[in-house]
Amino acid sequence: MNRMWIALGVSLLFAVVGFLILYDQYLINEIWFQVEDLHHESFALSSFTLVIGVLIGTFTQKK
Repeated sequence: MNRMWIALGVSLLFAVVGFLILYDQYLINEIWFQVEDLHHESFALSSFTLVIGVLIGTFTQKK
């Protein structure tokens, strides 16, 4: 049970990090996601992918 809470905490942390990266992109360039220049977006997508992977790994694990 303790591992689940740690995984949820890590997931929440990286979801917030991904959002803040895109928010910084919005503050600088006034656009949330820019396909032509995948600099900030690649880090944000990596963070969101990590969140999804941790959640899948947490909830599909045998108890």
